[in-house]
Amino acid sequence: MTHVALSRLPWRRTLAPAATLPKDWCRPDALVAAINAWRHWLADKPGGRWLLFERDPASFCAALLALWESGRSAVLPGDDRTATLTRLSKQLDGVIPAAAPAPNASDLPPPEPLAADAEALVLYTSGSTGEPLMQVKRFGQLEAELAVQAELWPLDGGAVISQVSHQHIYGLLTGVLRPLCHGIPLCGGNCHYPEVMARRLAEVRHAGLKATLISSPAQLSRLPDHLNWEQAGAPQRIFSSGAPLAAEHAQHAETLLAAPVIEIYGSTETGGIAHRRQTRADDWQPLPGVEIRLEDAQLQVRSAFLQAPRQWWQQADRAEATAQGFRLLGRADRLIKLAGKRVSLTAIERDLAALPDVKQAHCTRVAQQHAERLGAVVVLAEDALPQTHAERRALIERLRQHLAASQESIALPRYWRFVAELPTNAQGKLDRTRLDRLFADLNDNRLPRWLGERHDGPHKRHISLEVPERLVFLEGHFDDFPLVPGVVMVQWAIEQARACFGPCHGFRGVERLKFQRPLWPGTRCTLQLEYKHGTIMFRLESRQAQHAAGRLRFASPVGLETENANE
Repeated sequence: MTHVALSRLPWRRTLAPAATLPKDWCRPDALVAAINAWRHWLADKPGGRWLLFERDPASFCAALLALWESGRSAVLPGDDRTATLTRLSKQLDGVIPAAAPAPNASDLPPPEPLAADAEALVLYTSGSTGEPLMQVKRFGQLEAELAVQAELWPLDGGAVISQVSHQHIYGLLTGVLRPLCHGIPLCGGNCHYPEVMARRLAEVRHAGLKATLISSPAQLSRLPDHLNWEQAGAPQRIFSSGAPLAAEHAQHAETLLAAPVIEIYGSTETGGIAHRRQTRADDWQPLPGVEIRLEDAQLQVRSAFLQAPRQWWQQADRAEATAQGFRLLGRADRLIKLAGKRVSLTAIERDLAALPDVKQAHCTRVAQQHAERLGAVVVLAEDALPQTHAERRALIERLRQHLAASQESIALPRYWRFVAELPTNAQGKLDRTRLDRLFADLNDNRLPRWLGERHDGPHKRHISLEVPERLVFLEGHFDDFPLVPGVVMVQWAIEQARACFGPCHGFRGVERLKFQRPLWPGTRCTLQLEYKHGTIMFRLESRQAQHAAGRLRFASPVGLETENANE
């Protein structure tokens, strides 16, 4: 099928019979009954802005399109945390409930075409202060960008597999609206895990279609070698956006999946700005119709994708012009005030990243009681991560001495976290909630120091922890040789299981419990959790030894069971 403009309601056109795909897939014309059910439900409700948060792509599409056809706009939060929903509540006229309404066969007036200047979406993006800023998108903006992508990368005879959230502009445009406009299937199931994504690729190949994979740096950096990608089938194209994609990850993805990786550079405010295939050239080429210029080495953009298309928009990125387009040089300086002095976080990060062992660094304000201090999150290779209190103190001292050569004393970070990777969301952007979690032990001396987690499929988690020297449970246990009590290790396993797998109700006890070695303050350790048949196996180990293991039994790990049911 060819591309049909969003304003013409392409999901309502009649599509020719096509190859059958499994139940996790959704054809645009199959959504009409669910769209009509939502329209009936909305008929006696207020107009205006309605909050929509729905993880399932097909259910999301039905509710979104019903809002649009009924003259409403959709407010798309990036998450459904209680604090987020509370903050947005005063800006809403309604909330789309989780349960879809029952089908309704009674007649409805045919929907009108969508007006270009009508409000379609309200999205949120972090401003320079970290406080979310509202971004309004009109149908004309969305339609202009969809038309450009359709011209550059046609989807005829294809099917779209998306690994990114449709609650954000990149995932919405590429993973949902593009297949709707082209009249091709989109994947309605969870494709986050590589094993699931490989199955979806095989399904497309068996149906005689060409897959387009919508991904992100976070996903492409974790592609495993052990899966049979050749048997799964090569996609037509792979798209990545949301954050910088490392050159080695781009090359690795192209080698494994035998398809070009196309990066799209842009933002919530600007939409797409430029594209590149990094394995061919570092330079970014502006998208058709996008104008760029440099002012004091900062990138400025003008396009029909912007809310004010005739005005220049200044990005927070530095750039330089090249013969083929432009090259990004990193973010413009992030300046904060500490003790009355201006401190450049960008300069500190740049100085830290200059060290051979440091892969990446991020500096942030850390609120502690009545003061704000500077914290540094430093990404190191696995073999360079400190494992003991002595190693950690020696590393901090070395980093502080290095910074002291170029930074004032006020700019030397007070708190340090050493991690294998920065905490990012599915789009590859820094996750503020998880970034704050790295420093949560400073304000609660009962917590272990959380340093990140890795998913090994839907049922397994590997959580990096460190024992804070100020842990309250060390007091009196014992005075000369402080160590973490065994009951505290079990409690940490229970708390982390609930954080990873959702609300585990009705704790019934621990089975096969073993304590092998003492766990000392300052020790870096890994907590491994695995869900099996209503129980959660745990093992706590460090590079020196295994410290504890057992099996947690709950009445019902509801969160995980619900997640599995939706896969």
